[in-house]
Amino acid sequence: HAVIARYIRIVPLDWSGEGQIGLRTEVYGCPYWADVINFDGHAVLPYRFRNKKMKTLKDVITLKFKTSESEGVIFHGEGQQGDYITLELKKAKLVLNLNLGINQYGSIYGHTSVMTGSLLDDHHWHSIVIERHGRNINLTLDRHMQHFRTNGEFDYLDLDYEITFGGMPFSGKPSSNSRKNFKGCMESINYNGNNITDLAKRRKLEPSNGVRTFHSHLNFWEVKEHT
Repeated sequence: HAVIARYIRIVPLDWSGEGQIGLRTEVYGCPYWADVINFDGHAVLPYRFRNKKMKTLKDVITLKFKTSESEGVIFHGEGQQGDYITLELKKAKLVLNLNLGINQYGSIYGHTSVMTGSLLDDHHWHSIVIERHGRNINLTLDRHMQHFRTNGEFDYLDLDYEITFGGMPFSGKPSSNSRKNFKGCMESINYNGNNITDLAKRRKLEPSNGVRTFHSHLNFWEVKEHT
């Protein structure tokens, strides 16, 4: 059987009568190159929309992260119609908060919150895939998929201006300031076909409250706060 792994541990279950064991293994691999963004817990990386507003029926967001912190916002986007999407760590668990909007009377309650995983502050790489089609969501963490439907009646996600990775933009709202920014590393960030990591590497994105330094010998892309 084919396996995808970083480490393989072999545990013999039985020995021959002569006290010997025979083993044959074949391991194939190829070099893996990835640009890593390091977030220091202060700066965030915004991806700003060309038309200032983004209205989507389908979304696909993928990334990998590792951290030793149990709390932190991985990405966030919101709109003036009450829509928002936030992926964050809470008590070392992954939490996805999503709202596809409320009506003008406030009678439609669309907030949906889903939690998955545990002990995600182990400083190991974890992969995330979020696939949305209307109210149907597939949330995959480390190849374990969870399917759910959002509350409310709306199918479109309306976001304004930008989606930020590594935290929430400062807005002056107490609710946003109480959440910690992400402190750790991310790689392979992709938002609806846009390679966020590559855009940051090519200096197409400007971090908020931070400067960028690229270390080519480490294949490392770093976001730091101004001092």
